[in-house]
Amino acid sequence: MKKLFITVVFILCFGTNIFAQKGLSLKFSLGPGYTTEYSNINGSGFSIATKNHAIGWGITDKFAVQIGEFGGLNKQKVGEYNYINLDAFGLGFSYRTPIDFKISVLGAYSKVSFAKEWSEANGDDGGNGYGINMSIDKEWFIAKRWGIRLGPQVFWLKTTETDYKFFNVSLNGSVVFYLTPVR
Repeated sequence: MKKLFITVVFILCFGTNIFAQKGLSLKFSLGPGYTTEYSNINGSGFSIATKNHAIGWGITDKFAVQIGEFGGLNKQKVGEYNYINLDAFGLGFSYRTPIDFKISVLGAYSKVSFAKEWSEANGDDGGNGYGINMSIDKEWFIAKRWGIRLGPQVFWLKTTETDYKFFNVSLNGSVVFYLTPVR
């Protein structure tokens, strides 16, 4: 059992050979996190779920442009509300390092919503603004067109009308589909 575990770890860490990232890719990413609002609310809370989804196009073996969505549903008390939903949509790029790490950066338009119940994620308007996201993921390939990733994500959002400022740190797992085979 111990030898099997060591073999699996070795294959996951060193056994991936990527030939290209050219063409269309889709990433679906979820994970838990922690959010701090440090301007008006001055509080922190657990992120029940954070997201970092993207549709990308690989221009070269190392660079891709992408359209992405990131944010999170946060368990944080604000007046009569129990939850804060953060959403952002934007454009960015990703870079693949020689050791199969993906570094992605997105600039985005953001929206903040307040809700009494988690099922009302699009509750009362908390304002619109802008945001930035960065993630660093280790990628392992499980098939010719499928990969999985694991890594940290950080994002910052600021609303313009209501002047909320949010900072989130999370650990996300991702499933990635490549239209062009990568192995």
